[in-house]
Amino acid sequence: MRSEDLDVHVTALCARHGIARCDGRGRAVRKRVRHRDGRVERSLEIRIPPVRGQVSYFVALHEIGHLVGDGRSGRRLEKEAAAWRYALREALVEPTDATRRRLGRRLRSYVSWAQLRARRRRPPYLPPAGDPFWELLAWLER
Repeated sequence: MRSEDLDVHVTALCARHGIARCDGRGRAVRKRVRHRDGRVERSLEIRIPPVRGQVSYFVALHEIGHLVGDGRSGRRLEKEAAAWRYALREALVEPTDATRRRLGRRLRSYVSWAQLRARRRRPPYLPPAGDPFWELLAWLER
């Protein structure tokens, strides 16, 4: 599939879910604005680079997954895995082996982040052995 087709798919998903799309590095943002008259406006936004290939396409789907997919209220690693599952489920194409491994490196970076902070008074949550998180990570990294 051409990158233009993948970009159209990302745009369509954003329109379906009411998500604004901005240029930037991959990030999902929930905004809440309180007005003086008491009104509260909520908006969803993703900041993503232009879709130029599979990796940027999957990153865009991943950021959309943070806003509308399952597992949004979990702990950090759980939320990341849920967003990647959403991306893989919604994608129009299967990731190539190289793309899959690059996605795995992104998810692995969160494991490294948690391991580096394991000795803190309140360490980040690391899923136990046998958790579906590790199965997803193993599949992405193989």
